Amino acid sequence: MSTKIASFRVADGDALPIPETVEHREDPAGLFSASVGSDTRVKPCYTEGWILNPSESTHCLASYGIDYGHVTISETPQGETEYALNPLEYAYPDSLNGIISSVIDRVRAEHLERRLDLDRDSVMGVARGILTEMGDDIEKECREGSDLDRLIDDICAVVYRHSVGAGIFEILLSDPHIEDVFLDAPCDKNRIYVTVNGVKGVNSNIRCRTNVMLERKEVSSLINMLRRSSGLRYCQSNPVLETDMPGFDARATIIGYPMSPLGDALAIRKHSTRPWTLSRLIYNGTLDPETAGILSFLVNNRCTFLICGPRGAGKSSFLSALMFEFDKEQRILTIEDTLELPGEVMRKLGYKVQTILVDDRIDQNQVSRSEEALRVSLRMGESAIVLGEVRGDEARTLYQSMRVGKAGSSILGTIHGDSAESVFKRVVSDMGVSPESFLATDVIITLGTVKDKNSQRLIRRIEEFVCVNDVPGSFSCISDTQLLMNSPTIKRMMSSSQMGREKLRNEICARS
Repeated sequence: MSTKIASFRVADGDALPIPETVEHREDPAGLFSASVGSDTRVKPCYTEGWILNPSESTHCLASYGIDYGHVTISETPQGETEYALNPLEYAYPDSLNGIISSVIDRVRAEHLERRLDLDRDSVMGVARGILTEMGDDIEKECREGSDLDRLIDDICAVVYRHSVGAGIFEILLSDPHIEDVFLDAPCDKNRIYVTVNGVKGVNSNIRCRTNVMLERKEVSSLINMLRRSSGLRYCQSNPVLETDMPGFDARATIIGYPMSPLGDALAIRKHSTRPWTLSRLIYNGTLDPETAGILSFLVNNRCTFLICGPRGAGKSSFLSALMFEFDKEQRILTIEDTLELPGEVMRKLGYKVQTILVDDRIDQNQVSRSEEALRVSLRMGESAIVLGEVRGDEARTLYQSMRVGKAGSSILGTIHGDSAESVFKRVVSDMGVSPESFLATDVIITLGTVKDKNSQRLIRRIEEFVCVNDVPGSFSCISDTQLLMNSPTIKRMMSSSQMGREKLRNEICARS
């Protein structure tokens, strides 16, 4: 039941197969570790996730604790950024890990015998009962002055993680700085990679390699957990699994053979646990107060927005921030295939939000499901409509409704594109919306990522902020109040409201 330590060598970005595994019980002088140096990976006997010794660091960017361990982010001599994870259980002595392994075995045996529920509370409750019986053994593992109750709580969490939970993925997803987790096929030959934000600058976006490598069994355990919780199929005839991860505020996408010839690969996108607002985006450096004031004013006056940009530019976060600018009296309908928008948080704050979820558990293909959801939303009364992503045929339904006034209020949505011009071409040419119907769009915002000159970190910001002119395919910049005052958008607002230019200007200034 001891901790396994294996020697191996890692080329740049590649891990070679592991030679013979060594059972390591006692190495008081550290002779074994010293002989292999950095070419060492470790894991407790009950897991299938290996922790590599961190690379030699040239510069430490951050070091902090998380719920289940400690993290150090640093730059390597090769110029890569490395995310070094040190999980709690990987630092336990072999004797304690032996106890944990026996508890995991007993929990599994009791599940098979009594058909226990697999939720966290049930599993941890059974583990706690077993640990209470082993109180003397646990107490021996406590250092003088340490907290026995805290140790038992930690062990119960470890038992859940490595029996029916998400294993080492749970530890990674507990880090509030992580936004994405990636693992390429073959999963047992590659490190896990992560994207972190808010390290050395609140708006920095860093792609890091980790010191974590997994065996196939660990990835298979995660897949089985997701299949069990979602009820979705995953096999050779259906080699894609997309589902939310219950309890983690995250969305997982897994592809397998034959779509991925080398086996299972996965990507996990974490949702922000703290809702994005315009104020938070100002603090983050994505926009300035004047731009935020203009956006707040336009949302409040029922303008139609399309937010575009590449993957990872922050489109969903920006869309979420705009939603908070609606009046609380405004009914909001959200249509999304991944629960990323802050509907639950807004409902707790008194907003009227109805969520329509479109996923694989509903019959029909993705486009048909999205179009039907939009048709349903248009029949649910006067509401602002928020589309998680504008994809295809549903765009024609959307624009037809806007042109004849069925939509009734604001429309907000994200769409793939790198400029207002590219969005226009995609909507008109690819989605079949007429150029005249496209004029129902009021505002297009393009988000992008740029490299900071000093730190070389990726910074998210607004690249383009325009309104749609009266001529299809032409746009006017409205990035400041003066430009907005001379735009067709303001002229349309003035014709439908009782406010003059000075009053509009004062309201935008107050919001800023």
